[in-house]
Amino acid sequence: MNLGSRYGLPKGIRALLIINVGIYILQVLPRIGMWCFVLGALKPSLVFPGAQIWRLCTYMFLHNSMSPWHIIFNMLALWMFGVELEQMWGTKRFVYFYFLGGIGSALVSLLMIKLGDPYIIGASGAILAILTVYAYHFPERRILIFFLFPVPVRIAVILFGAISLLGAWQSTGGIAHLTHLGGIIVAILYLRYYNKVTAWDTHRRAVKAERTMRHCAETKIQKDRYFEEVIDPILKKISEQGMSSLTDKEKKELKRVSDKERDQ
Repeated sequence: MNLGSRYGLPKGIRALLIINVGIYILQVLPRIGMWCFVLGALKPSLVFPGAQIWRLCTYMFLHNSMSPWHIIFNMLALWMFGVELEQMWGTKRFVYFYFLGGIGSALVSLLMIKLGDPYIIGASGAILAILTVYAYHFPERRILIFFLFPVPVRIAVILFGAISLLGAWQSTGGIAHLTHLGGIIVAILYLRYYNKVTAWDTHRRAVKAERTMRHCAETKIQKDRYFEEVIDPILKKISEQGMSSLTDKEKKELKRVSDKERDQ
């Protein structure tokens, strides 16, 4: 079982741990904790049509204030499975995926409105997204299910997915099973389409850069032609006959070019 990195915590993991623990401390404070829950928890009917879009993000930083095990298990999993991914991907991509997993799970959870419209909190959706991607890259790594049964991480993901799917189907218990299942779904879609989307974006940027370069080249050609046909004859006239020889139109043209060059 991978227990993190000997090189210490990457800054993305470290920041997420600090934010989650800091908000949990606020949650256990009288009154403040209730406000955190009321304003930040995910409740499908408050997101749509309630337009409280921020809940798609804030809910993943809230945990059960009555039991520390909720946040302990989530943060332990974030550390265990997130360190190698961040080192492999880089901080920017890893943090982006963490939020993508959490927000994507929340969107799947909007289906819960038909199952009682519960309040949902916790980073489990984002954590299961990370676990799924980890299983893709390291399928034979072993983890302890319930700290008792060693199984390959790919089997653990299948097991968690089956439990979440069954729980969502039966709508039993207080756990937002669709949120957990949403994290797995988001990770699968990410793994399937990330390279395609990246390739498309790279191609789009290349085409845009080529068009910009072509436009700059065409602009330079037009500018050179303008100076050759309009400005150079005026300057030659000044050199030979003096400023007084210029017409009003030539003076305005010269002033316009002078002002434009100065502004640039």
